[in-house]
Amino acid sequence: MALQEDPPIAVIGAGPVGLAAAVHLIARGLPVKLYEAGSGVAANLRDWGHVRVFTPWRYCVDEAAKALLEAHGWRMPDAEAFPTADELVAHYLEPLASLPELAPAIETNARVVAISRWGADKGARQ
Repeated sequence: MALQEDPPIAVIGAGPVGLAAAVHLIARGLPVKLYEAGSGVAANLRDWGHVRVFTPWRYCVDEAAKALLEAHGWRMPDAEAFPTADELVAHYLEPLASLPELAPAIETNARVVAISRWGADKGARQ
């Protein structure tokens, strides 16, 4: 369990992998902050939304994310169907990002300009 004063773990990108990573951290009780450069989650997928992805739903949905979504009444689309990127966003990533467990951790229109270990960056004074 994280201590109240621990800084959040930064996850960069609110696409399928970033959202799944955030869900796993939340499930472990760790503080998380998810930074997305776009104006909404899955901004990159939206750029090619009309394209059908190469994997069926069963490989597109993270198990921890699925469990969290199902706890809120979500139902997974046909596991063997191949979604378009728009369908993946609309039927999985947006519902996931809107959950009360995850939504407060997401910051959109964010630009990450540097990454360092807490207290170990060159500008930090000890």
